[in-house]
Amino acid sequence: MKRWSGSTAKVLVSTIFILALGWPVASFAATNQAVDPGAGGVTLNASGSLTVNSVQLALVKQARDLSGAVLPGGSNVTAGEQLYFVLYVDNVTSVMASDIRIIDLLNEAQFTYVAGSLETTVVPTGSNDAAIWAGAWTPVTDAVAAPDDTGSITDSAAPAGLDRVTIGAVAGQANQVLNVSAGTLRAVRFRVTVK
Repeated sequence: MKRWSGSTAKVLVSTIFILALGWPVASFAATNQAVDPGAGGVTLNASGSLTVNSVQLALVKQARDLSGAVLPGGSNVTAGEQLYFVLYVDNVTSVMASDIRIIDLLNEAQFTYVAGSLETTVVPTGSNDAAIWAGAWTPVTDAVAAPDDTGSITDSAAPAGLDRVTIGAVAGQANQVLNVSAGTLRAVRFRVTVK
């Protein structure tokens, strides 16, 4: 038996990278004011205060059984058993999160990707685990540059096998740009077989 070890921040059985372009890594609220820089030929009045707030979006990864039940960290799984991995970003803001890019590297010593199992759904922000699972899941072709290609899976290196899930316009992939609309949660799921 193997143990599933995971959390919302770090998953020990695979590696996840997320890049949200346009959302700086360290961002803080700031209050700024525009004034006439002078010598511009146009008279400008001082603006009112403008406060800019920024929110860090979290990437969550869960392991679930085939019925959709979330497996807690440390759960026992057996060789040959199929599981789902669910990745999601919840945009709790009132503006679109643009150009989200996710890379998930499977640990090929522990899991084998189940071909054709990549799917995506969009549900309202704050949806619980059951509501995410009950979302309208749309299949995404595994192949790079497919017409529905917001995501794909490729072989990163030895050993041979599909192990690099990419979502959004990840460098080196021909995926479409992934934007997460305001007030929505975007989820991706795929199946693996435990080795």
